[in-house]
Amino acid sequence: MDDRDATGARGPALGRIEAAVSRLFTRSASVSEAVTVADGFRRIRLAGPDLRGVAWTPGQKLQIMLGGWASRTFTPMSWDAEAGVTELLVYTHGAGPGAAWAEQLRGGEPCLAFGPRRSLELTALGEPVLLFGDETSIGLARALRGAGFGAARVVLEVTAPEPAAAALEAVGVSGARLVPRRPDDSHLQDVEAELETWSRAASLPAEVLGSCVLSGKAGSIAALQRALRRLGVARGRVSAKAYWAPGKRGLD
Repeated sequence: MDDRDATGARGPALGRIEAAVSRLFTRSASVSEAVTVADGFRRIRLAGPDLRGVAWTPGQKLQIMLGGWASRTFTPMSWDAEAGVTELLVYTHGAGPGAAWAEQLRGGEPCLAFGPRRSLELTALGEPVLLFGDETSIGLARALRGAGFGAARVVLEVTAPEPAAAALEAVGVSGARLVPRRPDDSHLQDVEAELETWSRAASLPAEVLGSCVLSGKAGSIAALQRALRRLGVARGRVSAKAYWAPGKRGLD
């Protein structure tokens, strides 16, 4: 659907339709805090009556409406349903609308959100737990640790380890292993070694059934799923959600 200018008489109609849909399906909130915690990372706190009494579970997603039917999806780090407050960590990479929204955001600004909705289920994992991801997965890592899996192993492929480490520290995730990316993806061999170590630990004793959560870049997830199959890990013990892929818009 295009949004023509006044000569085409489509813009105002689309605005009315969008407003009507927003009232029906979105939650209104305001930005109570928006701060840069590291180079390329913004922590955003949203608050408002519409966020109270929400049945959120760690791993679910929240879509932020950016206007003109555009939206971007984020994983809340936490959700206080009594106070009506949720927190996001946004990786402001590239020049997309989600990054632009997060970079310019200031306290007091209004916000429309859709959700939370189902994405990854983190409340019924078997231990030991390993989470793989990247810079876009730090909010997920915080949600996982907050869900009672404080001992979960977090392994992230990152472009710049120092700001990623600072962002992890800022949101209270310690002990993560950061694997620097290489252009040929050979760094995934280091991640595969982590998976092998987890697989051995998750199989002893026999009654232990650990869980592996894969997130972040679609291509990396596919490669690691193949590695897990080679290790004989049952598909039921692996959860996966791609957040992005090169040349594509943010994946929902």
